[in-house]
Amino acid sequence: MGRLRDAFIAYVFGFVGGIPLLLMKDTDELTKLHAAYSSVVGFFFWIAFMGAWHMYPGYPEFGWSLYVLALWYVYALFGVWKMLRGKTYRIPGVEGLAKKLVRVIAPAV
Repeated sequence: MGRLRDAFIAYVFGFVGGIPLLLMKDTDELTKLHAAYSSVVGFFFWIAFMGAWHMYPGYPEFGWSLYVLALWYVYALFGVWKMLRGKTYRIPGVEGLAKKLVRVIAPAV
């Protein structure tokens, strides 16, 4: 049940949920790697959500931001599914950032 809880925290809450899992001492390497992936991709999705939210000057447009939010939850479901199976996945460009994040933050605790 611990892996399901960690997967839920890492993916559903995006980069806000991934950082505490990186900072915890009792998490394993797979959880830390998935938390780093979620943090990096979640940050980019957050920027895209904010861009879609303020697409038209003068008033926020919620329609396009819902598409970004839906894409995030599809990605989150995929990440939770891979984490529960005990596997990792590779996204070019994000993989290097995620591994660097694990390498820099995890030993600091």
